[in-house]
Amino acid sequence: MEKFNIKDVDMTAQLLKAKEAGAQAILTYGIGPELAQIANGMEKLGWKVPMIGSWTLSMGNFIDNAGKNGEGARMPQTFIQEPNTPKRKAFIDAYQKAYKIDRIPSPVSAAQGYDSMYILAAAIQQAGTTDGMKIREALENLKGKIDGVVTTYNRPYTHDDHEAITMNMVVMGEVKDGRVVYAYDADKGEAIREKAAVKPNK
Repeated sequence: MEKFNIKDVDMTAQLLKAKEAGAQAILTYGIGPELAQIANGMEKLGWKVPMIGSWTLSMGNFIDNAGKNGEGARMPQTFIQEPNTPKRKAFIDAYQKAYKIDRIPSPVSAAQGYDSMYILAAAIQQAGTTDGMKIREALENLKGKIDGVVTTYNRPYTHDDHEAITMNMVVMGEVKDGRVVYAYDADKGEAIREKAAVKPNK
């Protein structure tokens, strides 16, 4: 296991140790710019093994800074910029129009941030106030479903469960031709993966 610092631009020493140890893949955790330096370092060493990491491998600053060296990197995603549902298509179209860009720089951040505002708005409406404690109570007991970009939220939070995203909702993404696509064809469909329903608080 090797480490690096934010803003490091040369990862060859760490990568060389991994290569000499016989690593069959590189498992990363970091953010875009430094992850790009890992991909670029692998190219400098002429060493190509799978690169797997957190959702941050989908960030535009990884894809742009790594260029062709980032091809094939894989990461878990809650949202991939594909218009495979009407809600996702509307979101992508609106984002592209508003910011005059094609590729969303951080699709997961954009989609989850968008959805979180709808969840918060629903909680405020249900609470009938902007009082923090009452909003929290409403968030933990939301009565209606919220049609989001990532999923349809049906009681995303309870008093004992503050995880709106569960493992069954995550897909694997892969960098291909300068953007993130579904790594597996089976994940491309229009089916919305929802969190399993939880029992109401007593």
